[in-house]
Amino acid sequence: MQEVSGSIPLISTKLRDTVQRLGVISVWIGILATAVGLLVGFMELATDQDAQAGPWLSLVPLGFALMLFGIAATQLTRK
Repeated sequence: MQEVSGSIPLISTKLRDTVQRLGVISVWIGILATAVGLLVGFMELATDQDAQAGPWLSLVPLGFALMLFGIAATQLTRK
């Protein structure tokens, strides 16, 4: 009887590539959202427009969440 070498992949190669590509896109969108949220939000705070700074500053945690998702997606699909 022969032994089977290697392992059975948990997901297909095409699905793994798609998830990795989605993860990379998510990281870039997260970086962009965080940078824009910080820059525009703090500029609005500097001009004493506190009501308009809130939505821009709320992009920062959303950007971090997207970056976390992207990094987890790319690292969990590695061989």
